[in-house]
Amino acid sequence: MGNVFCISISPRAATALGCSSLFAVLWATFWGFCHKSKFFYFDPQDFKHYEQGGNRKLPVSAATSTFAPHLKGYISATKLLLTVAAASIAFGANQTATIGIFLAKIILAFSVLYGTAFVALLQFFYEQYAQNVGYYVPWRYSIVQALGFSSLVSFVVGYLVWAFNRIPPGKAILSVGF
Repeated sequence: MGNVFCISISPRAATALGCSSLFAVLWATFWGFCHKSKFFYFDPQDFKHYEQGGNRKLPVSAATSTFAPHLKGYISATKLLLTVAAASIAFGANQTATIGIFLAKIILAFSVLYGTAFVALLQFFYEQYAQNVGYYVPWRYSIVQALGFSSLVSFVVGYLVWAFNRIPPGKAILSVGF
């Protein structure tokens, strides 16, 4: 029996679809773990105050700790990731680069997109949380976590694709026949 219906997806579209799917899977995973929770707390002192630490044995510092030092660390790490990824996209290869390097640049661009959204939403949600402790609800937590991990995974995968690019020009990554 021959092919009745064929789908051919270009390498660029497959790469973009893969990067988008990565975010969707990570978001669904985080949402699945936390959707039954009522609130998430940035500051351990709030968790200790409002929920008495749950059933956890919190460190003594939880009584006065805030998320602010961790926020600075997340922003610094993301800035480094964004700088390296953006520099690689801009200066990494010229117009005659192989399709593998071009796809790696697309993946790194998604890393930059996710990293920028991660930092922006993390700061925005923390600012809102400072005004209303109940603001950081599970769907916001899931988005922030998924964006952060999507940025990191895209960064690593982008460089792996760059290092091991083996896709000959003009070949489809995915070709399905029915």
